[in-house]
Parts: sequence; structure tokens; C-alpha cells
Amino acid sequence: MIAFKNYKKSCIVTDIDKHACSYQGQISVLENYRVMIEIMNVPREVCIQIRELENAVLCLSVDNRKVTARRFLFREMKGKPTDEDFRSCYFDVTVEVFDVCWGEESCANDIEEFLFDSFSCSVTEGTELIGLTPYEEIDSLKLYSTEMDLDIKAEVKELHSASGFSCYAVHDVIRKNSEIRFGIKSQIQYQAKEKIGIDAIKENLYNMILFLELLSGELITTTQVVLFKDDKKFDYLGNCNFPKDNLTVFNKNNFDSRSFLRESLFKVSDFEIFLDEAVNKFALLVKSKKLAFDSYKQVLLDDDVGISTTNKFLKVMQMIEGMERNDVSEEEQKRFDEQKEAILSKLDSQEDKAFIKKHCTNNGDNFIKCIQKITKKSIMSLSGLSNNEFRECHTHTLLSNIKNDRDVYTHASHTQTPILSIDEIYWIVVCYKVFFRVEVLLELGIDISLIRKRFSHDRYFVGSYNNLFNLKIKQEENFETGEYDRIMRGFD
Repeated sequence: MIAFKNYKKSCIVTDIDKHACSYQGQISVLENYRVMIEIMNVPREVCIQIRELENAVLCLSVDNRKVTARRFLFREMKGKPTDEDFRSCYFDVTVEVFDVCWGEESCANDIEEFLFDSFSCSVTEGTELIGLTPYEEIDSLKLYSTEMDLDIKAEVKELHSASGFSCYAVHDVIRKNSEIRFGIKSQIQYQAKEKIGIDAIKENLYNMILFLELLSGELITTTQVVLFKDDKKFDYLGNCNFPKDNLTVFNKNNFDSRSFLRESLFKVSDFEIFLDEAVNKFALLVKSKKLAFDSYKQVLLDDDVGISTTNKFLKVMQMIEGMERNDVSEEEQKRFDEQKEAILSKLDSQEDKAFIKKHCTNNGDNFIKCIQKITKKSIMSLSGLSNNEFRECHTHTLLSNIKNDRDVYTHASHTQTPILSIDEIYWIVVCYKVFFRVEVLLELGIDISLIRKRFSHDRYFVGSYNNLFNLKIKQEENFETGEYDRIMRGFD
């Protein structure tokens, strides 16, 4: 995607919805990787046709490459008087295009042909998030010796899943004059069992990025996506999320190094033994708890741009309720309806009956029940508390205050006032974002000991957790967090 930064080039529009043509144009990639195409000197009737099209294919020729776009949105139409009556006969039309592919040839002539065999992608800090190191040892190399033979023990590391995803890491040693730099090249790939459409690819990309965002606790962006079809490859733009160069890290000039943060990131390699099971569980979880994950992504975006407001607090509350509120089962709903009918049959007043019918509904768990569930499960897991020890934490007042402020900011109440301080709201956002991750990671099968180890390296959470609940994470005897962290620690 870096190749398309500030991209703006002249082009020839060769096809519009299966109709061959030859219009001069200009293709531009905006800062958030949205793609705009200006088509010049277009007759009025063609402008009308373009304006009415929605799900169609647009083909261009630019720099000896073919660009194919699926779907476009009419943005602007400008014309100049071209006859004695000052009427415009020709116009410049600007459209926003989606699912754009650059290749040696067009990838499709119509919507039905927009099918591919596989894709590969790179993501921000993919090396750390994949968590595979090709190096067997680095620290033992005596790099200060000018007479040494450079013998680096390394091999390609791979991780495959039956669902079609695979990750790999390969060593990359760069020599420049007397300087030697160690690096890792990483890639994530998806191979379909049969050809799949672009919508299925986008869904897989969305779930993959969301999975990595859950592991890191930060916004993740694809830095490159390549689609493959019949041994031909196409650069792809269309998975428009927010551009990001790297994960948030400590400044090297400060008292902490980036190596401190690295161990707090969960990695795909943490799931190596049960990756297929985790991927399948995650897909089902996202499908059933979509509101919770949408809210989680919004919180990550606020984190990335440095926003901390009551709106962010409300997004965290949405995240909690979306995760914890269970659907009412048919059997439970049936029992409720029967009991409601029994009560109605005993009433004589029509007003009372109307009141019961209108206000007596079964919505499942209320908000306070939801926040109680996630709080109890997370605290008991992270601090290793028993039921009795958890009851001694006296979280009731805090949870009541959270509910109070949630209602105030949601309903703009004139009768209630906020109770929580700005600092408490910040700690709540930090803690419950982690609690959400803890619950999902446990659901996916990550061992609680590894969860405790990794979050022990997250200083913002450790401090907020202590300030809010006066608790600490239970320490494990073995404090290592895996091969990647052990070998790569200190190499930033």
C-alpha cells in the first residue's frame, strides 16, 4: 500500500459496465486509500448512465497496467458550455471506486468474474503479531569480532491452519558497509479450496485484522494486499481501514525500551497447537457478538488518535453489554409468556392490562448483570481469586457508580449527576478493554497463565487495575512469554 501513497496518474477508461470506450481520465488514491477516478469529456447520456450504475465493473489502462474496479459511487459532475445556447454537452465525471485491482491484465469483465484463488497480505507489525522467529540464536554471535565468520542459524518458520490461513517468517540480514542489520520478513496468506468472491475475501480480511487487534489491543492496518487468480497477481485496494505505520511503542529516549512492550502482545504463535479451533470459535463469536466487536474497534480508533471522552466510556459500556447479554432462549421466553398471560387473566382493569402488555417484556440480562459477569470472571482469572475472595473486593459500589454514569451520559438525565471522576473513567476504559480481551482469549483457549504473564507487562493496565480495584495480577513462577520474545528481545 505504500506504493499507492500520494498516487495520482493519468489513465484511459476502457470499459464501463461491459461497454467498451476510450475516455481520458485521472486516477487518485487519497490519504485513507480511497480511490477516486475522474473521467473527462463524457457525453450527457453516458453521465446519466454512470450516475444510475451501482454494482458494475470499471476498467482502466494506466502505465502499461490494467486497473479493474468493482462498484463505484457517483461523486461529482462538472461541465462547460459547449454550444450557442450555453448548454453543456460534455462533462467531467468523478466517481469513487471500490475493490480496485492493479495487474498486468484485467481481473474481470463483469461482476460474476470477480473471483480469486487466494490472497496474501502484510499488516502493521506483522512480525511481532505472528510471533515466529526464523533465528535460532543471535545473542551468542560475537558481532564485535572483525575476523569472525558470520554463521547465522536460521530457517523459514511457518504456521498453517486447515481453515486456509498460513503465516510465515523468513530471516532478512542487511549488510551496508561495516553495518549489519537483522530483520524478519513476514506474510499472512489465505488459500481457498475453490474460487471465492471479493466479498468473502473482505470478510476474511476483516476477521483476520480483528483477531490481530484483539491480540495487540491496538488498531491494525493491512499494509499490502495481493490477490491471486490463475497464477496472476493483482495489487488490491478496497479494504479501507485507517492507515497506521506501526504499533504504539515507548520512545527509546525515555526510561523504557520497546522490548518492554513487546512481551505484552499476544501472538498468533500462542495458538500454534489449537489454531484451527481458535479461528473457528472466533468467527462464530464475532458473528454472534458483532455489536461488542464493533464497539471494541471504535475504542481502538479513539486510542489511536488519543481521544479520551465520556463517549469512549459509553463505547466501552456498549462493548460490555454486547458481549455479556445473552439471547433469551425459546424455552425461557415461553415460560415468561405463559406467566404474563396468567397475570393478565387475573386483571379486570383494561388500563392495567394495557400497562402490563406495554411495559412487561423479557429483555434478558440487564446492564448491571452484564458488568457484574465480566468483572467477576476477569478479576478471578487475572488475580486468581476464589468466590469468597472476590466478594471481599467490594466492587458493588464501583459497578453502581458505573451504571449511574452510563445512564447519565446515555439519557442526558436532569435528575442524576455523574459520580465518577475523569481519572476513574480513564481507569475503567483501560481495565474493561482488557477484561473484554481476557474473556475472548479464554474463550479461544489461551491458558490463563500466559494471559497473566502478558498483561503483567502492560503497565497502563497494571496501574489502572490497581487504582480501580486495589488488586494485582497473580505472578507466575516462569515469567517467559515464548520463543520469539526470548530470542528477539532487545532487537528493535
